[in-house]
Amino acid sequence: MALTIRQVRHFIATAETGRGFGSRCWSHVPQSAVTASLKALEAEVGRKLFDWHSNGVTLTFNGEQFLQRARAIEASAADATRARSAGESA
Repeated sequence: MALTIRQVRHFIATAETGRGFGSRCWSHVPQSAVTASLKALEAEVGRKLFDWHSNGVTLTFNGEQFLQRARAIEASAADATRARSAGESA
C-alpha cells in the first residue's frame, strides 16, 4: 500500500486537534474511517506516530517529525493542483 494524500490530511488534522477529526472538521468522514486511515499510515511508515488515549491522541517523537514532512507533502500536492488548474485554464 502507498501513502495517500488523504492519509496525510487525516494525520495533519488529527495532529493539530489532538483527536480524530471525523466529527469536528469533516462531518461526512466517519471517525472509524479516520482511525483506520491513521493506523494504516503508521503501518506504512513503520513508526508509531500517535499515542492513543480514550480522550484523543498525542504525537510521539516520530509523529512530531512526520508532521513537518506531512505539511510539506500537503503543500506540494496543493501546488501541483494549482499548477494543473492554471494549465487547464490557460
